[in-house]
Amino acid sequence: MRDVIIIGGGFSGLVAGIILARKGKTITIIEKNDRIGKKILATGNGKCNLASVGEVKGKYNNGFPFYAIEKYGLEDEKEFFMSIGVPLRERDGRVYPYSEDAGTVLNALRREIEKLNVEVITGEEVTSIESGFLINKKYRAKKVILATGSNATMGSFSADLINKFGHKIIAPNPALVPILTAPEVVKGLRGIRARMGLTLTIDGNVTRQVIDEVLFKDNGISGTATFNLSVALARARKYNSARVKIDFMPEYSLEEIIELIKKSSGINGFFHKEIVTCLQRVSKEGSAYSLAYAIKNYDLGEVKLGAITLAQVVSGGLDTEQFDSVTLESKLINGLYATGEVLDVDGECGGYNLMWAYASARLVGDTI
Repeated sequence: MRDVIIIGGGFSGLVAGIILARKGKTITIIEKNDRIGKKILATGNGKCNLASVGEVKGKYNNGFPFYAIEKYGLEDEKEFFMSIGVPLRERDGRVYPYSEDAGTVLNALRREIEKLNVEVITGEEVTSIESGFLINKKYRAKKVILATGSNATMGSFSADLINKFGHKIIAPNPALVPILTAPEVVKGLRGIRARMGLTLTIDGNVTRQVIDEVLFKDNGISGTATFNLSVALARARKYNSARVKIDFMPEYSLEEIIELIKKSSGINGFFHKEIVTCLQRVSKEGSAYSLAYAIKNYDLGEVKLGAITLAQVVSGGLDTEQFDSVTLESKLINGLYATGEVLDVDGECGGYNLMWAYASARLVGDTI
C-alpha cells in the first residue's frame, strides 16, 4: 500500500512526486511511456518556458487556477527550481532555465526523483482505477493523483479513467496550435517570420486581436500570435464560420501607410519580397489606397485549428466544477486529486500552462 500513486510522469506529476516525497510520503509514479518527462523536452520549442512575469488574470479559460497560482506563483516556482539545481533567467517577460534547454529541467527533475527514492514504473498504461484505489488490479494506494496531461502532441487523453465515477469531461480541442487556411492564400510565403497583427472573427464578431510573431507555413500560419489566436478559437467550440485577417503594419494607420506608399512609389522594401508579391497580387488596382488596405486587411479566409498532434495543450478536460480549487481534490471521490492539463484549464502562450502545472502540483503536494 503506497501513500500516493501518481498517474502520469510528466511535469506536473514529477513536481508533485518531489513535494510529497520531501514530506516522507511513499510515492509511486506510473508512466505509460518508456521514460518519464518526454513531453517536457518539447515545451517552449525545446527551451522550456517555465513561467511568465506578467499578470496571470485573463490568461486562462476560467478562474479555477487562480487560487493555486496566487499561492504558489512565480517566486515559489523559481525557488523550487533553484532547489533542484536549475538556475533561471528572464527574457522578454518569460522565465527559462538558464541553459534555455528543456533537457536541463527534465534531468534535474529526474535526479531529484531518484534522490528521494520515488518509485517510478514506466511502460505501463493505467487502464483501470477501482474503488479503494486499486490501480490496474495490482497497485493500491491511500490516495491518487491524476496527472496524465492531455492528448496534445505525444500525449494521450486519459481523463475518462474516472468518468465512471461521475466526473464530466469537456471534450478537448487543440490549443496553442497552428491555424490552417486554404493553401492559395499563403502561397509563396512559407518560412517567412515577422511581427504582425492578427484578427480572429467568429460568426461575424471580432473575437480576438493579437500583435506578435507570425510564421507562415504551406497551409496556414504558426508562431506566438497564431497560438494565442488558436486558444480563442479552441475555446469558442460551437460556431459556423471563423476567419482571420492579417495586419502587416499594425504600428501604422491606413492613412499613414497610404502616405508612405506615395512617398516610396510602392511597397518594395516594406516587407520580404514574397509578401510584397502577395500583396501586389491581391491589390488588383495597384493604387496606394488598395495596397494600404491589403496591408491592413489581408484576408486569410475561412480557418480551422491544426491537428491535435501539433498542439502544445488542449482546451478541455475534466470539468473543474467537480474539483475543489483550494485542494484540487475531487468533490465526488475522497482522496482523488487532479493536477495540470488533465483538468479543463488552458493558458495562453508564454509559460502560463507550465505555471499552472507547477502550482497545481505544489498545491496537491502540500494538501496531501
